Amino acid sequence: MKKITFIIGIIILCAACSSTKMTTSKWLSADFNNQSTDKVLIYASTPDIVLQKEFENETAQVLSDLDITTFKMHDTFPDVIYKEERTQEEITAFLKDCKEKQINKILFASKKSQTVDTVMSKSLHNYMNDLQALSIEGYQDDLVYETDQVTTYVIEAAVYDINKLEKDAPIATTSITAMNPKSLDDIKTRLLKSIKKIFKR
Repeated sequence: MKKITFIIGIIILCAACSSTKMTTSKWLSADFNNQSTDKVLIYASTPDIVLQKEFENETAQVLSDLDITTFKMHDTFPDVIYKEERTQEEITAFLKDCKEKQINKILFASKKSQTVDTVMSKSLHNYMNDLQALSIEGYQDDLVYETDQVTTYVIEAAVYDINKLEKDAPIATTSITAMNPKSLDDIKTRLLKSIKKIFKR
C-alpha cells in the first residue's frame, strides 16, 4: 500500500511540473574563432517593427559592451523592410551598401521554425488508464486519454561574413529551442545571453 501511495505521489508531482523547457545550442567555425569582430550589422527579421527595434537595440547594447561597433538595421537601412523572399539582385545591392559602410559581418536573428504537437498529458487520468493493461480482464483499446498542445519555437541568430560568402553559409550560429515558453521575452533573454557568449573573447 505504501508503494502504491508513493507511485501516485510521484505521478501527481509530475503532473504539477511546468512543461516549459528551453535548450541552447551553438556552432562556431574556425574562421569565426580565428578573426576579430569589429563591426556588425544587427538585423532582426520580423514583420513586427516594434519587436525588430527592441531586439536590435538590446543586441547592440550587448555587443557594444564587448567593444564591438554595431549598426542597427532599422537605423542604418530604414528603407529595407521585412520580406519573406528577396531577389538575388536585392541581396547583391544590400551587400554592396554594407561594404560601402565598411560593415564586414551581419547578425541575422529569425524564427527558424514553430511547431504544434499533440501529446498525452502527464495527468493522473492517463497514468491510471495505463494500469488497465495489467487487468486480468484484458486490454481495453477504447480508452480516452487527456492531451496537451505543445508549441515549440526555434529562434536562431546566424553570423555571416560578407567578405566570405562563397559557400553562402554562416560562420557562427546560436539557437534557442523553447517548448511552451511562458513568454517570448524569456526566449529573447536566453538568446541575448548566448549571442554575448559567442562574441566574447
